[in-house]
Amino acid sequence: MEQQKSWGKDEPIVVAVSTGVDSMVLLHLLQNLKKRYPRIIVAHVNHQLRAQSTAEELFIRNYCKKHHLQLEVAHWHHQKISSGMENKARVLRYNFFKIVMQQYHAKILLTAHQQNDQAETVLMKLIRSGNLNEVQGIQAVRPFYNGILFRPLLNFTRTEIKTYAQQHQLDWFEDSTNQQNITMRNRIRNQIMPGLIKENKNAVQHLADFAYQLQRQTVDNLAMANDLLENDELQTGKDFVQYRLLKKQAGVKEILQVLLSKLTTKIHLTEKQLSEVEKLINNSQKPQGRINLESGFLFQKNYQLIKFYKNNNHQDKISHDFPSFMVILNHWYSLPNGKSFGVFTTSSLPAQTFLRKSIFFLTSNQFPLQVRKSDFHDRIKLKNGGNKSVRRLFIDKKLTNEQRENAMSLVAADGKVLAVIGFQESSSKLSADSEKYILVVNERD
Repeated sequence: MEQQKSWGKDEPIVVAVSTGVDSMVLLHLLQNLKKRYPRIIVAHVNHQLRAQSTAEELFIRNYCKKHHLQLEVAHWHHQKISSGMENKARVLRYNFFKIVMQQYHAKILLTAHQQNDQAETVLMKLIRSGNLNEVQGIQAVRPFYNGILFRPLLNFTRTEIKTYAQQHQLDWFEDSTNQQNITMRNRIRNQIMPGLIKENKNAVQHLADFAYQLQRQTVDNLAMANDLLENDELQTGKDFVQYRLLKKQAGVKEILQVLLSKLTTKIHLTEKQLSEVEKLINNSQKPQGRINLESGFLFQKNYQLIKFYKNNNHQDKISHDFPSFMVILNHWYSLPNGKSFGVFTTSSLPAQTFLRKSIFFLTSNQFPLQVRKSDFHDRIKLKNGGNKSVRRLFIDKKLTNEQRENAMSLVAADGKVLAVIGFQESSSKLSADSEKYILVVNERD
């Protein structure tokens, strides 16, 4: 812990203490640091699931009082829990740890996970999913809340930790429920691991080494895949990451993993899901498509543009019913596609740069102008005298389904489509009774 140099002298750190042997040893080690001694805040959760919980809370209160340590305690008030108890308890604990970190402006949380926990976790993940990212097990250091989660005992076995506790005459509580084979972890701990250790006394060490090597390999693979990314083509936001693939993109699966790692909310895809995503990307006969993933996330392909994003109903709802309206000259208007536009006379044109600028020559009988939703059968007049349907325009410009649904057309009173705003304008020629008007488009502020 001293070598990590993760904190400075008197810096607040939060240590999770259950009163089990692992967390009591971790707390004792922190108290006996010779250098860089931090300000220790003990965080204890009374799950109120066992009669022993009250005694454990009293014990840690007395311990912290005796050793002049700051203590924060949370109580889990719950009804009878029929399923998912482990996960619910874990969510409660880590939410509590976040609150304590915020309260004391701490950037570091320490937990007492050790090597046997690592071995058990690897086996659990293999049994449950086989997902490569999950089989990596527990990380010694990882981002957490507004700082890091540090597990300094991860390289030590349960036996080594208990030996240390006995040598230093530490007191701790044994959780009797650890002997009950109700949960998968307990069954692995009590039934499977003893058999593996009987086959090879180093089984725990080997499983932990496997997890560490897999973590390192994943880091290296992500670094290499990151090098393949064109940063100019990458966009990220809250629960959103988007990337424009090259025509012949190498390392697609690795790039997908990098994109997933950039999401604010971490999700893990199964091999089947990753294969489905990769298959959609490589399917040249299907330029657009969408795949539902876990936790409300989706993958979307729009030609070379790929995107992972959270499915928020209010964002996913397309503005089909955006009303048509009459255009007043020399005014700005907002559109559902994130653009703003205006039709200006030459003398009233704002002195600024525009995303798009086009000139029309219109007669008086072509007013008033109107904006309405684009229709596939609308036709744009080309410079060569020909016409192009809006449907063909959408295909040629490879517009996404959302862009197509939100496209708006500027139409003259005589029915002529002057523009699909922001994408294409009709050709226009000067005549004896026409005047010059300018259509300008910008991103909406």
